[in-house]
Amino acid sequence: MVMRCSFTLDPEMLDSIDAFAKKQSIERNEAILELIETGFAGLESGKEIEIKKQRAFEEYALIRREIDELKELVQNMRDELRLIHHTLEVDYSKEARGVPYQTRNIWDYLMRKKD
Repeated sequence: MVMRCSFTLDPEMLDSIDAFAKKQSIERNEAILELIETGFAGLESGKEIEIKKQRAFEEYALIRREIDELKELVQNMRDELRLIHHTLEVDYSKEARGVPYQTRNIWDYLMRKKD
């Protein structure tokens, strides 16, 4: 049975596969199949497979997730800052208004007494 598979490879792995294919004088697809078969043969013989490093696309996904978390934190901080700014502005505007007797001039009182 033939099955079509799709997977992502980082550039380093692709270069390694291409080098292997060139060394064996075979196409890339055949090299991938041979490497998979060799891996299965190693598993069947009881050999453990060790994953040596994290792939670049996995690192990219991790970095992307962390950046999204940072964006969310910055957005929360921005919202808090706006709220604090609004609170301070409201408090300042309430303080800036004078008490009624301090905002009027003396002649306002004098003019009122004449009426």
